[in-house]
Amino acid sequence: MLLSSFDNVVIILCSILLIFIGWYFSRAVKDMESFYLGNRSLPWSLTVGALVATWYGGVGTIGTVEYSAMYGLSVWVIWCVTSHLGRMPLALWVGPKIHIRTDITVPDLLESAYGKGVAVLGAILMLTYCTQIGQLTSFGFIGKVAWGINNFTAGIVCIVMVIVIAVLGGLMGVAVTDMLMFWCMCFGLTMVLPGQWDSIGGWAGLQHALSKTPALMDPLGGLTPMKALMLCVLSFGVYADPTFYQRFSASDSPKSGRRALLSCFVLWVCFDIVLTLTGLIVKVKYPNMVPGEGYIKLVLGSLPQGVRALFIIGLAGSIISALDGYYLSGGATLANDIYGRIKGNVTQDKLVLLTRIGIIVESLAALSIAFKFTTAQDAFIFVSSIWMAAGFVPIVGGLVWKGRKTALGGYLGILVGGFSFAYFKLFPIKAFNVEALVVALPLSLIAWILGNKFGRSIPEKVAKEVV
Repeated sequence: MLLSSFDNVVIILCSILLIFIGWYFSRAVKDMESFYLGNRSLPWSLTVGALVATWYGGVGTIGTVEYSAMYGLSVWVIWCVTSHLGRMPLALWVGPKIHIRTDITVPDLLESAYGKGVAVLGAILMLTYCTQIGQLTSFGFIGKVAWGINNFTAGIVCIVMVIVIAVLGGLMGVAVTDMLMFWCMCFGLTMVLPGQWDSIGGWAGLQHALSKTPALMDPLGGLTPMKALMLCVLSFGVYADPTFYQRFSASDSPKSGRRALLSCFVLWVCFDIVLTLTGLIVKVKYPNMVPGEGYIKLVLGSLPQGVRALFIIGLAGSIISALDGYYLSGGATLANDIYGRIKGNVTQDKLVLLTRIGIIVESLAALSIAFKFTTAQDAFIFVSSIWMAAGFVPIVGGLVWKGRKTALGGYLGILVGGFSFAYFKLFPIKAFNVEALVVALPLSLIAWILGNKFGRSIPEKVAKEVV
């Protein structure tokens, strides 16, 4: 165990503060609007904190370090840069449409475009994505290195914190804790690199230490072409991310949401540079360790008492913040988008109660499978690929395509994408080493186009009545 008693006291006090914040904002929860969207009142500052903490979390931090240690500089050039360039249209054009056109959730968008049946099907598949098992995998690394406990025990601790904050405070409680964790995360990510960079001899020292694996220092050489293509494709998965839709819908104006996302770009680019270089240092200093564990050990062995606690608070807190957002979306999906649509005429009080129950169900489902993966990034890519293969085309098409849309198009886009991903994942094309997602997305698009061409149109005024 690398944490001192003083570090643990600081962490416990911070945990109590987070729970208090959740309790404080629970008093303002009156309906789904206030619980899930914070009454659409998130200012620019809280939207920035919520976006950064939710989208980075353990996968964005530990996951980037893992892949940088495994694949080198190409992770930043191919994975990180592509992700940020792909999000630019999201901030400038798609995001404001979300604030104006969607009601509460992604399935609301699917229903308005394709009917209620497609919305329910999409909601069921979206639950898988909202488990975000990669975040729990990351927390397991923290527990193992920092406290000497096994992954599953660490996961239980994480889940308890997530449930308490999300169940009590809803989005506003999550957003405020996200902002606090955002600052701790910024501090933790930037404190370690300068000293480690100097100790390894800077760029020249890093090149010398990795001279036996030159591909790691090649901006285009660490990833195989197919792996690189898959990551480029997956970087656009944010367009089907339910927490993004939630954050933009909850911002106090389309302009505020756009400014928040543009502000995040600067932070993300800086974070990725720091994390990529840190991953390479981890590869040098702990070549035989699991990269995620090596990262935690590197940091905790470098910082003094108290400062180590702030790092753990920022890193673990960002994981908790990310899971808060996703499980809140998952709980609302289960309550509002599945039960509410099937049952009909559900009271606001019952929807809030069912959302809270859904948060617990989502948490336990994630805990049951999170530690079957070696790296956090692999766990994240697995659930993200499932959702993107099935949901990306119908969601983005429903949002930006002004042409003909039908229930058949929605069904085919989801089902063909989902089933083709599962098939090629189970029976890969070994001769070409093709990633399942790279095959599934074009098939989903073709099926969506054909379905919209030959299916029956849904008049806008009765779209929500079509099953």
